[in-house]
Amino acid sequence: MADNHNHENEQDPGASTQMFRAFVDEGATGEVAAPKSNTKTIAIVAAVAVVAIVVIALVLL
Repeated sequence: MADNHNHENEQDPGASTQMFRAFVDEGATGEVAAPKSNTKTIAIVAAVAVVAIVVIALVLL
């Protein structure tokens, strides 16, 4: 019997691995963005503290 198997319809297992790696890489960039919010929060708190110190210094002088 002849092999009538159509190879065009088969999925390439390497392609799914590449897609998985791309998915994991995209997820990794999302995790890196999370600490930026902590940095932003610290910067805002520091700015408020500096403004408060300047206001207190002006009131005392």
